[in-house]
Amino acid sequence: MQTILIANPKGGSGKTTLATNVAGFLAGKRQRVVLADEDPQQSATQWLARRPALFPQVAALPAERRALREFDPQYVVVDSPAGLHGERLRDEVRRADAMLVPLTPSAFDMAATARFLRQLAEYKAVKGGELAVALVANRVDARTHSAAELDAFLQDFEFPLVAHLRDTQVYVHCARDGASVFDLPRSRAEQDWEQWRPLTRWLARQARAAAA
Repeated sequence: MQTILIANPKGGSGKTTLATNVAGFLAGKRQRVVLADEDPQQSATQWLARRPALFPQVAALPAERRALREFDPQYVVVDSPAGLHGERLRDEVRRADAMLVPLTPSAFDMAATARFLRQLAEYKAVKGGELAVALVANRVDARTHSAAELDAFLQDFEFPLVAHLRDTQVYVHCARDGASVFDLPRSRAEQDWEQWRPLTRWLARQARAAAA
C-alpha cells in the first residue's frame, strides 16, 4: 500500500483539488484507492458523496482499521488539514511514501510554503531520501508575472516542481460533480491531461521505487 500525502499549511493552496484528482487518476488506472479526508472542512468527503457510481471507485477511509484491511487498498491519498505542523506533520511524514506540496502563485502562499519546505528539508526521512517530495503549482496563468515569480521562487528549493496546473473552471466543475479531470471526455480535458502527465509519471516512478 502506497500512502500519498498532500500537504501545505496554507489554506487555499489547492490541497483538496490535488487530492481528489490524484485519487481519480489512480482509480482510473484500476487501482484500489482510499481518500483520507483529514481537513475539518471535509471538502473531499463531500466530493466523494457527489461522485457518480459509474465512475471508477474511490473509497472513503473507513473508521475501523479492519475494514481498511479488508478493502486492501493499493493507494491511500491523504488530504491533510491547513495548519499542519509540529508533531502531527512529523507523524504524517513518517507514514507517507510520497508527498505532494501544492501552492498558488501568491505572495502569501509562497511565504508560508517557504517556511514549510525549509522545515520539511530537515526531516530525517526527507534528508535520507526515504520520502520523495514534489511541488505542484496550482491555478497558474502562464501569461502573468506572478507565474514567473513562482517559478523563480521555487528554484531556491531542492524539491522538484512536477506540474503547472492551469487556472480553469474545469476544476471547479469537477469539484461540484464529484469528478476528476480524468473522468472527463478528451474534448473537455485534453489540455489538463497534458499538464498532469509529468506528475502522473512522477507518481509512477515512486510506485516502482517502492516495489523494487
